[in-house]
Amino acid sequence: MAFDGDGDRSIFVDEGEEVHWGDRSFALVARDFLSRNPGTDVATPVSSSRVIEDVVSEGGGSVVWTKVGSVGVSRTMVDSGIVLGGEENGGIMYGPLLQVRDGTMAMALILEIMARSGRPLSELLGELPQYSQGKGRVACPNDVKGRVLEELRGSVEAPRVETVDGLKLGYPDGSWILVRPSGTEPVFRLYAEAGSGERVDQLIGKHRALIESVVESLG
Repeated sequence: MAFDGDGDRSIFVDEGEEVHWGDRSFALVARDFLSRNPGTDVATPVSSSRVIEDVVSEGGGSVVWTKVGSVGVSRTMVDSGIVLGGEENGGIMYGPLLQVRDGTMAMALILEIMARSGRPLSELLGELPQYSQGKGRVACPNDVKGRVLEELRGSVEAPRVETVDGLKLGYPDGSWILVRPSGTEPVFRLYAEAGSGERVDQLIGKHRALIESVVESLG
């Protein structure tokens, strides 16, 4: 496994040298936790993979979506009494001990699951649903970001909409895209997930073109 510079995030590599990003390791932790604590709610950013929602729903719990960033997850945990949170970047917040992310804690949780099951990491993670993901960005002046989101919301039909941090649109095939204004740059960040890479590219391309068109119209 590997830690980031200050040790609060961790990424795991299995015995076959395959890298597994944070949303999958967190999904493994969440599945294990809910198997012993059914019905538990879990906090995770709106940019996280659908695999989190899959395992939490299977365990009888609900996902509470938060703003992107560990502060948003931790604050939601404290305010809502949630005992488990995590991010796609490798941050895990294990509320029974602490409500902030800690890489060593994440390592201990994964090792405990492996020891209890007697199974290798690749096998455990291989049981989780697999989705394709992609990211993109679109230039947009900061002063029109709010108007662009309003225009986009009014022009796109999607059966599932989340507005906790930007605009997340969920489609009947289970795919989704998040259009999120950057807090540090004059851009929108795009996050997409679907059952295939082709569908991910389609989502990003379509919504990038829509955003560019709206930005141009606001001139």
